[in-house]
Amino acid sequence: MMHLIKKIEGINNFELLLLFNNNETRKLNFETKLKEWANSPHSKFGQLLNPLYFKTVKLDPEMETLVWENGIDLCPNVLYEMSQPAMAV
Repeated sequence: MMHLIKKIEGINNFELLLLFNNNETRKLNFETKLKEWANSPHSKFGQLLNPLYFKTVKLDPEMETLVWENGIDLCPNVLYEMSQPAMAV
């Protein structure tokens, strides 16, 4: 099953609450992964370590995944696997 993101339900620091197309709400903490991904000198992920920039995340309605203005978009299946089940707030 392809997991797609239907809604960003909450943003708190580097943690997102996401509603997926299977009606499951999942919590995703990005901080550790962002630090890992930003390790490369040419990586755009370093920009996401700025909490204010991180919060500019949007849901791309066509791709049904997370995107930022700097061109970063992430596979929704990967995001699903990285996340944990959570209760919606």
